[in-house]
Amino acid sequence: MKQEPPTDPAPEVEGEVVTTARSGISWAWLIPIIALVATSWLYWNNWKSQGPEITIAFASAPGVDPGKTALIYRGVKAGTVSAIHLDRELNKVVISVRLKAFAAHLAREGTDFWIEQPIISIREIAGLESIIQGNSIHARTQPGGADATNFQGLDEAPLKPLDAPDLVLKLHSSSIPFIGRGTPVFHRGVAVGTVRQKGYSSDGSPEVEAVIDQKYSDRVKSNSRFWIVPATTVSASPGSLSLDIPALEGLLDGSIAFDHFGPAGETLENQANFKLSPHEFAARAEGPPVTIEFEDGTGLRAGETRVTCLGQPVGLIETITTNPTTRRVEAVARLNHHFAPLVTADSEFTIIRPSINQNGIHGLGTLVTGPYIAFDPGKSKEPADTFAGRETRQLDLNLDLIPKVEGGTPVVLWADDLPKVDAGAPIYHHGMIAGRVVEQRTGEDGRPELLASIERKFSDKLLSNTRFWRIPAASLSVGPGVVGVQFPGLSALWQGGIAFDSFGSPGPAASENAEYQIHPNEQTASAISSPIRIVFHNGQGLLAGKTELKYLGITVGIVEKVRVVNKSVEATVRFQTGYGFLRRGGSEFAIIRPEIDLKGVHGIETMITGVYIACAPGSGADFPDSFNAVPPAEPELQNEPGFEIVLKSPSTKIDEGAPISYNNTPVGEVISKKLSNNGKQIILTARIREEHSNLVRSNSVFWDSTRVEAKIGFLKVEIDSPTPLDPSGRIAFHTPDLVGRAVKQNTVFPLQPEQPRDFSDTPVPEKSEKRRSPVFRRR
Repeated sequence: MKQEPPTDPAPEVEGEVVTTARSGISWAWLIPIIALVATSWLYWNNWKSQGPEITIAFASAPGVDPGKTALIYRGVKAGTVSAIHLDRELNKVVISVRLKAFAAHLAREGTDFWIEQPIISIREIAGLESIIQGNSIHARTQPGGADATNFQGLDEAPLKPLDAPDLVLKLHSSSIPFIGRGTPVFHRGVAVGTVRQKGYSSDGSPEVEAVIDQKYSDRVKSNSRFWIVPATTVSASPGSLSLDIPALEGLLDGSIAFDHFGPAGETLENQANFKLSPHEFAARAEGPPVTIEFEDGTGLRAGETRVTCLGQPVGLIETITTNPTTRRVEAVARLNHHFAPLVTADSEFTIIRPSINQNGIHGLGTLVTGPYIAFDPGKSKEPADTFAGRETRQLDLNLDLIPKVEGGTPVVLWADDLPKVDAGAPIYHHGMIAGRVVEQRTGEDGRPELLASIERKFSDKLLSNTRFWRIPAASLSVGPGVVGVQFPGLSALWQGGIAFDSFGSPGPAASENAEYQIHPNEQTASAISSPIRIVFHNGQGLLAGKTELKYLGITVGIVEKVRVVNKSVEATVRFQTGYGFLRRGGSEFAIIRPEIDLKGVHGIETMITGVYIACAPGSGADFPDSFNAVPPAEPELQNEPGFEIVLKSPSTKIDEGAPISYNNTPVGEVISKKLSNNGKQIILTARIREEHSNLVRSNSVFWDSTRVEAKIGFLKVEIDSPTPLDPSGRIAFHTPDLVGRAVKQNTVFPLQPEQPRDFSDTPVPEKSEKRRSPVFRRR
């Protein structure tokens, strides 16, 4: 085979490196550029949205934080607190606020700023949203005003938070009781404004600043008259007594009313000054002053004594002074605008007081309403402003008209302070006149005495244990739904009176000239038991001879003496006949006072009748002479039957009065709460109603059911706290299938903090405790 010669490889060609020129910007720079543009835009947009920065000075700034606390205007965030510091004198807090651009108009003179924070009081509830959102700064504008950056903040939120008031009035008086912030202002029964604040004017006199709503500002005229409307008014007249509550809004502090009498005056501007009268009648008496001189000013009272014409009130006594030169009483009166022109030189002013003489009885109504001045217009046209007043005769009771007791049994009546009775005053026995007071005298030992004579037919009623007491000229009976005035009789009305009776087992007949003590009232006289002493930590409201002891709402005794002993108050009391069992050992006593809390209103009747001492009988065999009162509370006697058990827990918010339910049905309640002796357990005493006592078995389980569960979307919230509907909390219990054994009174069960998931593993109750049921509980 023929071989072909090898071929040479192709020669290599050397390459040439060619450099290509780049043009433009790399895509890698695009992202930084976009970020820079976005940042610039955001910065510019934020700068554009920012308004001016202002500073606000406050006395204090609770809950205000830089960068967090917002400035709110009409519910919209209008700025943010940027800085906060104290001034150089450390007297004020200076807050810097950066406003939004749309809120730049807030930086003007006249804008008010205040810190919105929670306020909960009897008069006002406001700022509750601050509890969740935190405190914030709020603003209120007024029209007009130049640009400003420095402001003085308000100490408290204004009553009208959106718009500034258009009409502010200054009301002045020598005394302004009860009126406070938020008190309503009425005009002919319509609420037209409120009281903004109460303080002192530049001359030191009390001053009220009232704000009238813009839509009612035209109702205030230059001749408007303002007066105080009390929360309640009691009107008394012969045969009637009425209680008036003008408005629920002013029930706590009263209110202010105004009106103009006669032709309307001119309209007013801000900061107008007015006199604030004590009542409407004083406001209506706006005539010129009239001076009336009297020889005797007994019964006249400035601001209360009225001037009448034809039986109708037409004016009021404004001031009463005594002139030492003339030795007469000068009364300055003002009449209303209808009768002021009728005061002429021959007009007459006469004081009307009660009087009895041969011509009859006159002015009997003034016993309740007080004396008044009768105005008789004159016929001349000559004006005058000073008059010599006329006076009716004082009580002129002719004692010769009173039948004297002939051949009666003489008795001596004594007291450390004799009642105001005159010779001839009647002495009653069961409502019948049984004798008369003969004379007042001083006994051999210097004590004041009354010599009295009892008719023969009543002499057998005088026993060694007979008791005498004073009869008041008039008595006022006040209670829930009952208001009454009682007069014992005309004789006792003018001269006073005394009554007598015997209480308890009849004693031996009294001897002639027997001596008897005069007690201040029938309650004190009828309390004949041996005295006992009750010690109170606080004896506020206790009055000797007036404070009553009550059992099941019935008066059973009286407080005889009150004194302070070793930083406590000791009251000496006596019981009426038939109530000696209340002196047994173990009896309990508590002062009942008015009390208002979330659990209700208790003892409110004592606001009128005064406090009293509630009694609960004990079961002891002894009769001690001293007791320690239970803590002051609103107690109620527990005489209803029930089955008592004891619940123990290391810690619980359950309180007295908490209801106990079985299958959501009320079956009982907690009647007492106390600490164990070692202080490690809370012991609750519960009472189950008798008809449900069979539900309590040895395997019963009790738990605190106060906890409330609420769901917001997927979020579950548990509130473990008493609510206004159940301020004392709630307890529930369950007995699985009622298979457990019966238990005895006062058996101890553990109180579970929440409802158990499984009732099969039930705790075993402890042995019952021997204890005495508490006497008092709170409703």
